[in-house]
Amino acid sequence: MSFKISNVMDYDSFIALDIWSFKIKVLICKIESWELKIIWKSYLRQNKKDFISWEIADLWSVSKSISKAIHKACQNLDSIPNDVIVGFNSSHLLYDHISTNYVRQSKEQPISMKEVDDMIKNIEYKSLEKVKTKIESRLWIIDSEMKLITTSIISIYIDWQRVSNPIWFSGKNVKLNLINVFSPCSKYNVIKNILRDLDKNLISVIPNWISIPKLVEDTNYSFDYNLFIDFWYSKTTVILENNSEILWFNIINYWTQILEEEMKKHLSLNYIDIENIIKEIDNNYAEQKNIIDSFLDIIFDSVIVAANDIEKNMFLKNIFISWWMVSNVLKDKLKEYFEQKNLWKNILVIDKFIEDESLAEISNPTDVTIASIAKAWKEIISIKKDPIARILRYVLYKYE
Repeated sequence: MSFKISNVMDYDSFIALDIWSFKIKVLICKIESWELKIIWKSYLRQNKKDFISWEIADLWSVSKSISKAIHKACQNLDSIPNDVIVGFNSSHLLYDHISTNYVRQSKEQPISMKEVDDMIKNIEYKSLEKVKTKIESRLWIIDSEMKLITTSIISIYIDWQRVSNPIWFSGKNVKLNLINVFSPCSKYNVIKNILRDLDKNLISVIPNWISIPKLVEDTNYSFDYNLFIDFWYSKTTVILENNSEILWFNIINYWTQILEEEMKKHLSLNYIDIENIIKEIDNNYAEQKNIIDSFLDIIFDSVIVAANDIEKNMFLKNIFISWWMVSNVLKDKLKEYFEQKNLWKNILVIDKFIEDESLAEISNPTDVTIASIAKAWKEIISIKKDPIARILRYVLYKYE
């Protein structure tokens, strides 16, 4: 189960795949001189019948849609990459935030990669035992076999001094803070079986709660107190970050479908007409003010509850939001709501927060997840080629 950096292969080209939204999103990516390049991209609208509560319900249909999206993205290329990295957004994932103190035998000896591997291995088994106690109460699944899909080391301290790269440091006491993410094997196998049906190699699965903060990692925002809110059709993901360290994350299992149902009840319109109203929410706000305000109050209250579950004393500076139709109404109402709660004054609400030049082609707020998946894997490749360069800060690993 444990991670070893030797497990990470060199993938010079790969497909980044996001299937957990209205549209399947495909990026064809290439690593050149350690820089990420987007060769091509494609989007394909999905059939709502393929999902129930935005969990995959029809493997065959989703597989065919993914195949179409990949071939569309590669229609002008000589060859189609075989290796795929997939974003994972499911309420069936369990995570464990774990801290441990490790006392080294020799404080003079520099820390090696193998020593870090051994530290992680010892923690993983403890984490799995903790997660097993949550399976039935959280997932309503009895005795489910769990698979560790991601480990993210979010901070390391050596003799109480925080470091981003422990290699070659020496010291006696090492403290590790990690987030381990586990999936029921049945859920993980859904993705694995889809890609096997497409004759593709699954490189890794990345939960979007860990990948999204990477988009501001190299910006002036990275050391602020940040709240990331990723609004999906049936899920809202909340991620809290301070000083470039993920504090925690939460998933609220509703979003746009509530607004759809409310409008359908009050306006007696079909879903296509309602979807068009929501797409143009800024233009339609005055006419539908009561319904929209009521809906946003419910969502924002839930975000506060989820965030307070993460951090009781929360003082935000920036709120990053992503949604398929981010609007001025949403941004203004969100800023007003959080300032009224006295969480901070002059909060900056940002929707276009993809500042990496290599991702300039996909700077739309709807592309946040797929962009973060590609950037996460670029970091893994960099670590494989030069482990000393940028190691162990929001780093996602592949497990064999």
